[in-house]
Amino acid sequence: MKINDNKMKHIHASSLFKKIFIAIIIMILVYITTIYITSIGSRVLVISHQETDEIYLMEKIKPGDTLHFKWIHSFEHIPWTEEFEILDNNQLALHVITVAGFGAGIPENKGTVSIVDGIIIMSDINEIFEEINWINSNSALVFIGINDKELIKGSELPHHELLKLRVEERVFIWPKFL
Repeated sequence: MKINDNKMKHIHASSLFKKIFIAIIIMILVYITTIYITSIGSRVLVISHQETDEIYLMEKIKPGDTLHFKWIHSFEHIPWTEEFEILDNNQLALHVITVAGFGAGIPENKGTVSIVDGIIIMSDINEIFEEINWINSNSALVFIGINDKELIKGSELPHHELLKLRVEERVFIWPKFL
């Protein structure tokens, strides 16, 4: 009789272990599926090196967000800002440039030009970009931001390197990634 009791206990313990193991596997699969479904089409702003693709910044964004570049003109030493809209198709639409004056490389007639308190505002530009490429200068690029949030200072990016900024769609399995 004892042999059958031990055998029954072993079978019962084995069955309980299998149920717990299967429950854990199901919970893991539900978690991964939920994370995958909720992250499909997550858009990120990526700043990387043009040649090596080394990533310096990755930030979640959404269509309609406003991307800001703030510069100090390298020769004229005047402030210069550019505002882009993040579009549904991951493109960037340049809408507004504000600058305190004109100098080398500064456009003089993009969109609708007006002057407010001595600042030149070029609005309604609507130029579309797949990505923005530049040679970074720690003294010229003040910062890059989204909406009212500063994301990165120019001084935090490598000096005199070929950089690019683009919007990409990514899937994140681990939610703490960003």
